[in-house]
Amino acid sequence: MALLVLLLPALAVADHSLRVGVYQNSPKVGLSAGGKAEGIFVDVLEAIARAEGWRIEYVPGSWNEGLERLAAGEIDLMPDVARSAERERLFDFHREPVLSSWSQVYARPDSGIRTPLDLDRRRVAVLEGSVQEAGFRQMMSGFSIEVELTPAADFFAAFTAVAEGRADAVVSNRYFGLRHAPGFGLEDTAVMFSPVQLYFALHKGGDPALLAAIDRHLAVLKKDHDSAFFRSLRRWSVDAPRSALPPWLPGAAALAAGLLLAAAAWVLLLRRQVALKTAEIVRRSDEANALARRHTQELEQRVAARTDELARANGELLAAKQAAESADRLKSAFLATMSHELRTPLNSILGFTGILLQGLAGTLNPEQAKQLGMVRDSARHLLALINDVLDISRIEAGELRMAYDAFDPAVAVDKVIGIVRPLADKKALALEVEVAAGIGPMMGDARRVEQILLNLLSNAVKFTETGTVRLQVDSLGGAALADGGTGPPMLRMAVSDTGIGLRPEDMVLLFQPFRQVDTALSRKHDGTGLGLAICRRLAEMMGGDITVSSRWRQGSTFTVTLPLRPGAPEEEASA
Repeated sequence: MALLVLLLPALAVADHSLRVGVYQNSPKVGLSAGGKAEGIFVDVLEAIARAEGWRIEYVPGSWNEGLERLAAGEIDLMPDVARSAERERLFDFHREPVLSSWSQVYARPDSGIRTPLDLDRRRVAVLEGSVQEAGFRQMMSGFSIEVELTPAADFFAAFTAVAEGRADAVVSNRYFGLRHAPGFGLEDTAVMFSPVQLYFALHKGGDPALLAAIDRHLAVLKKDHDSAFFRSLRRWSVDAPRSALPPWLPGAAALAAGLLLAAAAWVLLLRRQVALKTAEIVRRSDEANALARRHTQELEQRVAARTDELARANGELLAAKQAAESADRLKSAFLATMSHELRTPLNSILGFTGILLQGLAGTLNPEQAKQLGMVRDSARHLLALINDVLDISRIEAGELRMAYDAFDPAVAVDKVIGIVRPLADKKALALEVEVAAGIGPMMGDARRVEQILLNLLSNAVKFTETGTVRLQVDSLGGAALADGGTGPPMLRMAVSDTGIGLRPEDMVLLFQPFRQVDTALSRKHDGTGLGLAICRRLAEMMGGDITVSSRWRQGSTFTVTLPLRPGAPEEEASA
């Protein structure tokens, strides 16, 4: 019966001669070394043509040449075309998509390109006139990132530009990249965007029976896993269009990213408004003071008038200062609220990707496991960013409180070393720990002390490629006070490494929020630029400080000193 359904409409378009454009974009469509058309779209069209009695003439050319020929009516069909509002004004499309795809950025392994921010001021090769080019322009504009686009006639030319150093990265559809990126020495990055569905396009006003026939055959071919459609997918080493990913996962990830971008845009807007208002206040205050100095010798009424003007300016300064402080408090409250709201979908993403990666929902193929691993790693990075933003916002809003209690510093050190040692072993680094004897129970916030120590040790391991990371812990006597007494004893923790070290000019920015030292090694690792800023704030809240000494390419030493009063043993404290 299904065969009869297909054969009856075929009688209406039998003996139909079709001119079909082809261009190099394998495995979807392309030309063999002998000039023969090949690819998934070609296999599907040949199967339909055999059933319908069509004669196919393939017209080779570039992507833009194919679209121009289709618009002019010089060819009947163009394969591998994504629908858009502009293209629907020029061409007609069938309803059932042939393939689904997305756009992805590929780069050399040593390029340092991992996220959209890494593309700033880079040269990126794109297929001229493609949906990848339009979608990439829109994404870069949304991030306010400047890139230099290098147009190419086909994807082979675009990938060659990166391999030869004429471009830093290339934007491609996932089918071409999956098949050809290794041959050019390139690898895929985590920058993915613009999911699309791909069709055959018919020149405007063409025979609608062609599109109807394509839809009928696609509906049948996709139901039979031994059809020409699925055989072509297996032939070109492309998985059948199925997915073990839950349908909510892309939406949840997009929602989380969108909320974070909205929060970042709000912070930048508030900062700009505060900076503009502060500059205006300073300018007006300077003008008022200058007027007062110039006219101190003038008549009393002029002095009184200028004094009134200065008073008004000071009143405006106070009002503006209060407005700026209110805006800053609003920013902190907004970030804290948004950070809490973002954690819920992120925890779901991490939980379900963990279930999928463990194979509890079914076996994954290597590509699915790789993509899920990228989702999981990006979610973990985003969750760490949210936690840091929440900490800094609570500190700035004055809502963070220290929880003082008796604890043993040696126990806190052992707990942190247990977390860091596997990271050091993975990089074959020596991790040395020296805790002075006689450091008894102390009074302090043990969790915040562990947080500071974990951040410093993690940074040391992260930015040390070879050598040693060393932790030294001891106690110092209290410093002399102005009234003749002595301060509380100090706990000193020094973290040293043999890593890349710091330049003198970089140390000025080291403890500023959202600022990172720009080196080749730092670009290799993700980071928020908040860790050291939070550590210094926590140390200062506990009455201590963090200092750093470093020599470029020789290593760094971060020293934390905290005033911790001697505490009673736990059994005595509870008595």
